[in-house]
Amino acid sequence: MRHRSRGEGLGAYARAAVMFCAFVPLPLCSSHGCAAQSQSTPDAAARAEIATISGALRSRDYALAERLCQTAVAQHPKDPRFWTLRGMAAAGLGNSPTALRHYQKALALAPAYLPALEGAAQTAFQIGDASAKPTLLKILERRPEDPVTNAMLGTVAFRERHCDEAVAHFEKASQAIAGQRDALTQYGMCLSMLGRNADAVAPFSSALAAEPSSSDARYNVALAQWNAHASDEALSTLEPLLESDKANVDALTLAAEIHESKNETAATVELLRKAILARPRDVDAYLQFAMVSYDHASPQVGVDIVNAGLTQLPKEPRLYLVRGVLLTQLGEFTRAADDFETASHLDPKLHFLAAAQGIVQSQQHDEPRAIASFRAAVKAHPDEAYAHYLLAEALQGKSSTEGSPEFKEEIREAERALQLEPRMAAAHDLLAAVYVEFGRNQEAITHSRAALAIDPDDEQAVYHLILALRKTDDKSEVPALVKKLMELQRSSKSKSNAAKSFRLYEDSGRTSADK
Repeated sequence: MRHRSRGEGLGAYARAAVMFCAFVPLPLCSSHGCAAQSQSTPDAAARAEIATISGALRSRDYALAERLCQTAVAQHPKDPRFWTLRGMAAAGLGNSPTALRHYQKALALAPAYLPALEGAAQTAFQIGDASAKPTLLKILERRPEDPVTNAMLGTVAFRERHCDEAVAHFEKASQAIAGQRDALTQYGMCLSMLGRNADAVAPFSSALAAEPSSSDARYNVALAQWNAHASDEALSTLEPLLESDKANVDALTLAAEIHESKNETAATVELLRKAILARPRDVDAYLQFAMVSYDHASPQVGVDIVNAGLTQLPKEPRLYLVRGVLLTQLGEFTRAADDFETASHLDPKLHFLAAAQGIVQSQQHDEPRAIASFRAAVKAHPDEAYAHYLLAEALQGKSSTEGSPEFKEEIREAERALQLEPRMAAAHDLLAAVYVEFGRNQEAITHSRAALAIDPDDEQAVYHLILALRKTDDKSEVPALVKKLMELQRSSKSKSNAAKSFRLYEDSGRTSADK
């Protein structure tokens, strides 16, 4: 995100510091920071010079202030007040690096001089200098509740992606960030990153109130509302963008995703079509349409849309990849394999590509080629958990002997998948199935329970747990588990019917949904 300074001239810190310098004759010093104090000149002449320079700064005659400061520091080179005022003059003239050097000179003379600390902190913050954070923290030691200091530290922490710190500072800076769209947006983003989606709505809404015409601010509010499970509110927020004469593709695709989550597929299709027409070279809308087609068992519609996308983006590997997936759903494995190969040629690093090729070969019952593809995927992406899992799955059932090379490889790959992605329930399910088959019931129980801890509705895990428990002395859970399995199967069938109740099809150039 680009950060813009909304202040002008000196800024909040420096404007206050002008008055501070004018009326405080000596710097505030720590026990080790007043080496220059005895050499400062708090006499009437120095105070008069400070008052004259301060007047020039208040009237925004920064050129005059700079000339006066130049003379003053020549006469009083060890007085941090004049170096601080010179920093303010340079800042007013728009010369931030020079201003920072002057403030740092003042701090070298008096490390605890508050006006110099504030000027240095604000200038370093505005130009992105690394000294901003330590300088701001020194101010915070003196004034822990200061809203301006906390606001700047919040932004610094946001830039460093330390959202815990950022939120703590922004919470103390409500007065300073009120009406500041950038800071409010950063606050909202960090709350979202911390999973506090409901809390994020308020700062995003304040950012929109600060700039009601901003489409980005409106989009952020809607996204936060949807993340907070307020789908209707999110759609209401997006409405001005959706009804605008100038199509907003981001708003259209977000609204499509929200409608799809509500099983309103007809609206989803219409919005994605508008997005594609508005920005035909935007790959995301094509990919989203392809996923909707796949989910609703309408692969041909998805293929047709992706074909249209490839006329606009003929070298986009992700389009070939999703078309290949859709073609496997149609049973056209040869064409799918060609698409996967094209995607690999365009982007050899595309994730899951070799795994997808293995899936095609598995469905064609070409098991040796499938396993070879999965092994190649693991070699190409050794840190990709899903690749290891798919290899383990391909090896499942290939050995009837515990301890055989295939058996050991299957276990090793599934365990590696879990090392890389501990919350992969499918890998736990696979290991549970293997251990049930070979009578290693306690290990099967352990993995089944681990899978259920991740997904309480995991039918495979419930089934494997029933099988394993029946072979132990502890059968007390089995009746309840059998009842749960039946309920899950009924629920699964109901969801399957609902998902297949819509069929997407092409009609006179439009995509519709038929119920």
